[in-house]
Amino acid sequence: MSASAKSEWLQRVLGFTFRSTRPVATKPGAAGGWQAARTAWEAASGTVDGQIAALQAVLRRSNDDTLAEIAEFGLNGITGNYKVPLAAALVELGAGGPAAMKKAGPKAVKIINDYRAYLETSEKVQVCDANPFGTPVSIRATLGGALAELAASLEAGLRR
Repeated sequence: MSASAKSEWLQRVLGFTFRSTRPVATKPGAAGGWQAARTAWEAASGTVDGQIAALQAVLRRSNDDTLAEIAEFGLNGITGNYKVPLAAALVELGAGGPAAMKKAGPKAVKIINDYRAYLETSEKVQVCDANPFGTPVSIRATLGGALAELAASLEAGLRR
């Protein structure tokens, strides 16, 4: 399967859109690998935010008070309490230089691993991903893959 066919499938089935089609360095632990992993995370996070917003819109339009209430209050924390701590850790890591990796890397790896475990076990995530409203949502697959890439890059950077 060609790269463009893979990208098209990701867009059609998972709603995941790549920001750029240019090749990026993927060697874990290298500066380019860290930046590529971080860019992939930002794209995945944006994709999932859009998917959740689309699901909220469908629930609001349902003319069902309970579904409208879920849309308003029940989906805001669907990805757990991990996005803000991870964002702070990413700011602290910056470009992923050796000093930043040594100082902030272990904490970031823990946040990422906890986030991945949450995504794998959360019933809320599972229900959204398998929603019966015909709205494509792929929280577990989209964020999980990007988090795995971040973790691999960080762990390689910590071994440098």
